[in-house]
Amino acid sequence: MRIADITRQREALDSLNQANQQIANLLGGISDACFSLNQSWQFTYMNRQAGELFHQEPAQLLGQTIWETLPELQGSEIEHQLRQASADRVSINFEHYWPIFQRWLEIRISPVAGGLLVFLLDVSDRHMAQVELLEMSSALGNAVEGIARLDLQGRYIALNRSYAEVLGYEPEEMIGMAWEQTLLAEDIAEVKAAYHRVVTTGSKISIEARALRKDGSTFYKEVVLVPAYDLHDNLIGHHCFTRDITERKKAEESLRLQAEREQMLSAVAQRIRNSLELSEILNTAVAEVRQLLKVDRTVILQVAAENHIMVAAESVIPPFFSVLNSCLENRRFQQLSLTHHQDLVIDDVLGLLSDAREPPRSELAEIAALMQAWQVQALLSVPILLGDRLWGFLFCHQCTAPRQWEAFEIGLVDQLATHLVIAIQQANLYQQVQQLNSELEQQVQERTAQLQTALLYEALLKRITDSVRDSLNEEEILQRAVHELTNGLIVNGCDAALYNIEQRTSTICYEALRDLPSAKGVTLSMQDFPELYDQILSEHHFQFCQLLPDPVRSIERHYAVLVCPLVGDLDVIGDLWLFKPEYDHFSSLEIRLVQQVANQCAIAIRQARLYQAAQAQVQELEKLNQLKDDFLSTVSHELRTPMSNMKMAIHMLRNVETPERRDRYLGILQAECVREIELINDLLDLQRLEADSYRIVPEPLDVYTFIERLIEPFYERTRDREQNLHYDLPANIPAILSDRPTLERVLAELLNNACKYTPPKGEIVLRVELDNPDSARQSLLFHISNQAEIPAEELPRIFEKFYRVPAIDRWQQGGTGLGLALVQHLVAQLSGTIHVASTSQWTTFTVRLPLVIHPA
Repeated sequence: MRIADITRQREALDSLNQANQQIANLLGGISDACFSLNQSWQFTYMNRQAGELFHQEPAQLLGQTIWETLPELQGSEIEHQLRQASADRVSINFEHYWPIFQRWLEIRISPVAGGLLVFLLDVSDRHMAQVELLEMSSALGNAVEGIARLDLQGRYIALNRSYAEVLGYEPEEMIGMAWEQTLLAEDIAEVKAAYHRVVTTGSKISIEARALRKDGSTFYKEVVLVPAYDLHDNLIGHHCFTRDITERKKAEESLRLQAEREQMLSAVAQRIRNSLELSEILNTAVAEVRQLLKVDRTVILQVAAENHIMVAAESVIPPFFSVLNSCLENRRFQQLSLTHHQDLVIDDVLGLLSDAREPPRSELAEIAALMQAWQVQALLSVPILLGDRLWGFLFCHQCTAPRQWEAFEIGLVDQLATHLVIAIQQANLYQQVQQLNSELEQQVQERTAQLQTALLYEALLKRITDSVRDSLNEEEILQRAVHELTNGLIVNGCDAALYNIEQRTSTICYEALRDLPSAKGVTLSMQDFPELYDQILSEHHFQFCQLLPDPVRSIERHYAVLVCPLVGDLDVIGDLWLFKPEYDHFSSLEIRLVQQVANQCAIAIRQARLYQAAQAQVQELEKLNQLKDDFLSTVSHELRTPMSNMKMAIHMLRNVETPERRDRYLGILQAECVREIELINDLLDLQRLEADSYRIVPEPLDVYTFIERLIEPFYERTRDREQNLHYDLPANIPAILSDRPTLERVLAELLNNACKYTPPKGEIVLRVELDNPDSARQSLLFHISNQAEIPAEELPRIFEKFYRVPAIDRWQQGGTGLGLALVQHLVAQLSGTIHVASTSQWTTFTVRLPLVIHPA
């Protein structure tokens, strides 16, 4: 066994470990990323900042090669620099953009025993600042006037010629000069504060300041301060870029003043236009203009009627007197003012009065003289134009001293005058709107009243319409109408008249009166008042004032009268008259109402008359129906009675035993057959007569022979009835032409009726006479009279078909009621007429035939 002393070796190893620990502690205190590589390119040390940069724990990377950990470095600039430093054993510094980390890094490689020590410094921000500075320098090369470099003490160490020239120096003069010497003292503190922010933040700052030239003059310049660093990222001063912005500042100041003026103008205009009352607008305008321009007096002159100029509004400060309500009588001033529609500017009134070198200035001198009387030393006048019409003037007076009116002041007053014009127009429009509103409100009230009246009239019309249509009585219709119109329209009276067109008369039949005397029942002739009734009959309504005394009511008072016709289907059937006091009149609504009422009354009257006609027809039809029933009953009886007698006679003939009885029954059978045939013939003849198919054949007739043969059969009948029959036939009766069977049938029927209804011992007379024997139109009259009287109320119906006078056939002889109807038709066929008269227990039928004489 060999024993060796290793104490020294152990001490050396401990010393080495202690030295390595000290180096590690030293490297760990460095804020930059740091790692070491051995000759095999393995990581032997890595601090926390490097691990964070590589996004891994340092302990995990120890022993790994850099190419395994960062394979993207192979073939890169970094690999090239690492291998060169290892081979040449030299330190290398360079900047490189590391894409994987997306950062700019300053890489410092130092050879150490057994390998390399690498430091990684993040210079992305500085690199970007330098890039930005380069870009800014390039851009400002065209935009700026001067570029300078200053050290940490603020002394110029480099500058271009433009920078020095704008300050009035040569570039050599400014080297070593402190920047405070080139700035106005009032702006130094602000620039120092900006420089402090540059140093603190490391970013550029732009600031505006007033520069001080060598000759003491000043100007505005824009200054851009950019920090300057060395390669080791140490601040070594700053760059200064400048540009003269004096013109821009002047423009900005001008814009600021203009904005302030526009703001003031807008505020003043708003206060002027806040009111719609003209007096308030004018007073506000003069007060605001005086305060805005700081003048002593402001007035508004208004061109009144006949071109008089009045001071309508004023704002004045003491001790200057008021000119409110003054009237400018100076004719020359009026003429100049009314034709001078432009601004009038006088800076020095007294100077103008003393300067009369040119004739045109004499006109201004007259104005200046007037202004001097008003204590005015400077005048600014602006016209107030409403369209092309001169409304007035806005005067600004400076009374304390002459005044040079600035252009902006003149423009300001011009603009205020424009706003004043707008306010005046708005006030005028407002007044017009107020007037229109008042008129519209009045129209609405009138229209509302008209609508209310129309509703009342509509209700009145409905009430009248319902009332008249509910009635079929003509009297009630018109009486209700005049009553409702009088009460509904509150008139003095209303009446209704009905016309007789054939007689051309008007009769007042209905009336409703308040204070008028009655005229009911009065009939007027239309011919006496053609100017009225011609219009009425033309279906025209009209109203007039009755100036003459009323001939109908005999009154002296005058009335306004409305006349409206009642128009029927074919013509005017009547009228409505309404009366009002003479100072009143009938409105269109009232006239329309009366027209509608008249139309409704005319319709109702027509309905009432149609109803009455229908009722009369119904009654007539009822009578005809009764006559038909009576006829059927009579005909049935008349037809049945002969048939019964014939049936009985036939039956008796079968059982007859003697020739005498057989002849008797044969006579009965023959008589009943004749009776049956005559009844049937009467019905057939009547039918033919009504159908106008009955034919007559005129033939010569000897009246004497005709009458004797006609009357012969009736002697025996009248003797059997104990009646007295005779006839009266004058000797001067000529022969005539007529239809013998028809005339014979007429006279026989009349004689037969006379025999039937004449009592025993009664007289029956047939009398023939000539009527108008000396005239060319002679007539032959046949009078058949008998002692029997027919009631007067039955006479109009005696010729009706089937009609039989009741309670006159005391012997119940029967009949069909066709005889006289047939006689009337037969007489008409002979171109004659028949008339009946019954009085004093006598009844006479008169047949009148035109006399047609047969030539001998």
